[in-house]
Amino acid sequence: MKAAVIIILLIASLSTVAQKAFEMEHYYGKTKNFEIKLSLANGYILGSKIIKTDIKTDKVVKYLPNKIQGENTLSLVFLPDINDKTIKRRKRDNIILYKMKDDYEMLPDKIIGSYGVDLKTYSFKLYKLRTNH
Repeated sequence: MKAAVIIILLIASLSTVAQKAFEMEHYYGKTKNFEIKLSLANGYILGSKIIKTDIKTDKVVKYLPNKIQGENTLSLVFLPDINDKTIKRRKRDNIILYKMKDDYEMLPDKIIGSYGVDLKTYSFKLYKLRTNH
């Protein structure tokens, strides 16, 4: 009986350790060719993700963080999800978000970025979505 209680307590304590240590905030932006939705993991920026939708074809591509560039002002580089086998591999296919931080005290209302595909680059702005409380 004592062993069963210890096992239950151990399992309960392990599940609380596995909780996320960051909050997701959502941003949205649009150009004439595509729309971008960012789920920003505030507190662990590499837990973020971007969903890009082509407006003409409705093709959806998920981008995941690949690396952080820079020392003072960080740029976060996203690449297409390598598990998505429907994506056509290109010479360049990335999304870069500029002036990022790993942990924000006050989240920005706007994030500036660029989408690079082959030899073209598209600039965009993402705006923080307001939550309805």
